[in-house]
Amino acid sequence: MFLIGLSGGIGSGKSTVSNFLRNSGIPVIDADQIAREVVKQNSKCYFLIRKHFGPEVINDADGEINRPYLAQIIFNDPEKRKLLNSITHPEVQKRTFLQILYYFITFSPFVVLDIPLLFESSIYKPYMSYTILVTCTPEQQKERIKKRNGYTDEEASSRISAQMPIEEKRQLADIIIDNSGDLEATIEKTKAVFRDLRFPLTFWIFRFLLIGLTLIPTVILLKLL
Repeated sequence: MFLIGLSGGIGSGKSTVSNFLRNSGIPVIDADQIAREVVKQNSKCYFLIRKHFGPEVINDADGEINRPYLAQIIFNDPEKRKLLNSITHPEVQKRTFLQILYYFITFSPFVVLDIPLLFESSIYKPYMSYTILVTCTPEQQKERIKKRNGYTDEEASSRISAQMPIEEKRQLADIIIDNSGDLEATIEKTKAVFRDLRFPLTFWIFRFLLIGLTLIPTVILLKLL
């Protein structure tokens, strides 16, 4: 099994590509989904967030983390953002590893890791056989998140600037999927990427070793019978 990293700036359309892959039967590990799970009510991260960010970060209605309120705090305070990352990232990494392990023992040939901050973090990227970046124009990026989240120009710019510039990510990515056109064009580009994907040498080495480890004991057993 090998790992493919999927990333993109906020509003770039990464989730569109990720959802298409998942609906096509390709295993996808969604770091954002895991991040939502680790802060659910009464979890370890939940209590740490309440301790460090105060009771105001908890919704009165359902007792869950008020994510928009927390996002507003961390996007305007880099130190608070680092603090939140130090609370949630270890748990996210642990659950991500367990999901990778599941796909490994169930013999999936590859797994896509949908990670928004793939290029900002040094944790995952060294283990990726390929990295895919979904992009669009800066103007589209801003307009999409304004429409999706109801942000002002200032709020949209703040969230974009909190991430690594898209041009820097382009230099680090192995494959670019341009999502500046319509949905159909993006889907076709995504299909082409995965159709032409080459399995790395390590994948074949591991496969041959696995076959050998399976066949050799079988042959020995047959000879003994």
